[in-house]
Amino acid sequence: MTISQTEQDAAVAGTIFPEATVKIDAIDRLHNPDPEMFKREYVYKRKPAIITGLMDEWPAMERWSLDYFREHFGDLDIHANLQRLDKELILGNVGGFRGMKLSALLDEIEKNTDEGKAYYLRAYPVHRMVEHYPGLEEDYDLPDLAPNWADIRFKAKLPAGTVNPAKLFGLYLAKLFLNRGSGKGASRSTVSSRVASVMFVGSKGTVTPFHSDGMQTAAYLSQVVGRKRCYFVSPDQHAKLYPRPFRRQFGMAQVDYRRPDLTRHPRFKDVVVEETVLHPGETLYVPSGYWHAIEAMDTSISYSHQIVGEDNALGWLTCIPERYLAQMYFKSQGGLRNVTGAKDWDDWA
Repeated sequence: MTISQTEQDAAVAGTIFPEATVKIDAIDRLHNPDPEMFKREYVYKRKPAIITGLMDEWPAMERWSLDYFREHFGDLDIHANLQRLDKELILGNVGGFRGMKLSALLDEIEKNTDEGKAYYLRAYPVHRMVEHYPGLEEDYDLPDLAPNWADIRFKAKLPAGTVNPAKLFGLYLAKLFLNRGSGKGASRSTVSSRVASVMFVGSKGTVTPFHSDGMQTAAYLSQVVGRKRCYFVSPDQHAKLYPRPFRRQFGMAQVDYRRPDLTRHPRFKDVVVEETVLHPGETLYVPSGYWHAIEAMDTSISYSHQIVGEDNALGWLTCIPERYLAQMYFKSQGGLRNVTGAKDWDDWA
């Protein structure tokens, strides 16, 4: 069922897009939707949604805080994204990365008062955190509303009614690659690794500029601490965001959406942006290919994992050879860090 729009908070209202058309609170909000309805109306139609009720039983909602992460993960070696918000904001050019202990990053998050800076643990693999502190796997669950062939807890099913032999063969190959061990018991750490679960911990102001998720995956973003403002641009408008090469593999817009240069990027003025706010206890569903930008309105902790199902499995499969071409391209441009801002492939999300 679709629930009514929440009243707009005065502190949340407003947008920073001076040129684009913006639709406020344009994303549907659902409470514990029926899985078949969700698959039909959101997965197959590739519509984003905010879902409530999925996190109601998560112990993380009571436990997770900067102090909790400092106690259990403070000695982890991480690559922190030190963001400069007063500079050009395009993915791969939002400050730099620095190796440090997570405790040092948490200290920076707590003491930061400079609105031009933000500090971010971006897309850290959750399975590494569970290996470091096994108790973490008791804190969260893995949302399974959308069919996910990468989630080995469930048996992957080919869509009924598919008669095209080439499509059937492609889907069968994707199912084999993704769902090895399907239906067998597995630890949450193992499942988290397979679905590429990642953690985001950052200060107020952290930004992930416009991008679409790599390998044509969809994703959940479950918000535990703080609020995030989310902007969406539908896949049919990708040309207005001036994507870098290999946009299916790593969708990265070249427009600074806060300060667009319309001389260089004139099509951006015609883009239509859907805006909403993600609150603690809510899960954002981002469909395959949908462009999005995320800003933290408060100190924030979020959990995310990827989804590959019957609607996007062929896109995922065809991205496998493209990934190697992208690696060669990025290497020719000076390496992954110079193009995306990430230290290596495991840091990219």
